[in-house]
Amino acid sequence: MNIDERVQGGLYGVAVGDALGATLEFMGKEIVKERYGVLTDIIGGGWLELMPGEWTDDTEMMLAVAVGIDHDFRNPVDAIGIEFLRWHKTNPPGVGTTCAAVFHKVRMGLSWHEAAQQLHRETSHTAGNGALMRTLPVALAYSKPEDIVEQACSIAQMTHWDQRAAFTCQLYCLLAHYLIAGDRFRDALRSAYSYMAECLPDDTGLEPMKTELEQKMADPQPTGYTVDTLACALQGIESSSSLEDAVISVVNQGGDADTVGAITGGLAGVYYGFKAVPKRWLQKFNLQQRKRLDDAAERMLKVRLQVS
Repeated sequence: MNIDERVQGGLYGVAVGDALGATLEFMGKEIVKERYGVLTDIIGGGWLELMPGEWTDDTEMMLAVAVGIDHDFRNPVDAIGIEFLRWHKTNPPGVGTTCAAVFHKVRMGLSWHEAAQQLHRETSHTAGNGALMRTLPVALAYSKPEDIVEQACSIAQMTHWDQRAAFTCQLYCLLAHYLIAGDRFRDALRSAYSYMAECLPDDTGLEPMKTELEQKMADPQPTGYTVDTLACALQGIESSSSLEDAVISVVNQGGDADTVGAITGGLAGVYYGFKAVPKRWLQKFNLQQRKRLDDAAERMLKVRLQVS
């Protein structure tokens, strides 16, 4: 499988997982089962009252990261920030509270990292999955693990200063990196863990997070906590044999279903490739949506050539 198919698969995987899961966001597992049995098609609705095929802030912020990286791949934070604020100015529904609070602080004059750090000091609650949901373009644009680790952390810390948010983004992007290289899932996960331990040897928070993540994979819960979200995605892919099965299995748990679906779909997309995305899901996207995703894929492939 060539790199183009994996990059396109990752971006479309985020979008279909988001659009499928948005219907079920904030529902309990039993309510999902009662109303839908097993939801397998993108039908819209949900608390955001979406049209079939409409996606949420997860995909929008992921696309903003892709555009920002393309504009300045060496130091992308400010370029990404411009895209975040431009999107937020359109008054989109469902923006996460952490991101919204940081956006306000940045508009008041703080830098992105200053704003995120200040919010973390004020609340101590910045380990949500709002950084994880947008992080995949880092793995698609940068081909060197050292660049992935650096940029995943820096971009996560634009809004989520908690160390666990950065760790989950770094691990997710490294895992995607090794999947893009053609590794099997478990091998890629081991390589991602090993690289993080090697490049962050003095970081005392890494081993506890790994232990917590592995424990949560045994009983994944689709909450908005970043470690829970990543555990759901990893377990979903490990226990399935296709992108479709992985995404369907995780979103039907309810909870933060759109983000869990997006995170799972992104990883499954780079693993199985674009051809694995069901055509009936793709058909729910209009031409403008397809163009934006295809444009993001072209941007990531262009940057990948520039930084390699």
